[in-house]
Amino acid sequence: MASYRLAGDECELVLLEAFERRRGTGTALLEAVALAAQEAGCRRLWLVTSNTNLDALRLYQRRGMHLVRVWPGAMDRFRELKPEIPLVGDYDIPLRDELELEMLLDGTIAGGEPAAAVQLQE
Repeated sequence: MASYRLAGDECELVLLEAFERRRGTGTALLEAVALAAQEAGCRRLWLVTSNTNLDALRLYQRRGMHLVRVWPGAMDRFRELKPEIPLVGDYDIPLRDELELEMLLDGTIAGGEPAAAVQLQE
C-alpha cells in the first residue's frame, strides 16, 4: 500500500507499507508512485522517515533516493504534542531524528548523480 500527495512539481510519499518484506513489493510501490508523480508533472519525489527506520532507509537508498536533510531531535519535539511516541524504535535504536530523502524525477538524485534502481519511462 502506498499513499502520496501531489503539490505543484513535488510528490510527497506519505506512506509505503509492504506487508511482506524483501519480495519486491516496496520497490514496485515506489516505482508506481514515482511514475504517477512523473506523469503528473512532478520533478521531485520526497519523503520523511525516522532515524530508526533502517529497513525503509535501505529500500529508499538502494532505489535511488538520496538523504538531503536531517532534523536532529525532531522526535523529542513531537513527543511534547504526542507523548505516546516511543523513546526507542527499530533495532533498539533511540528514536530521535527525522530524515528527508528525495529523488529527482529527471533521472538524477540530489547533486546530479544518476539514479540507480528506479528507471522511469516517459
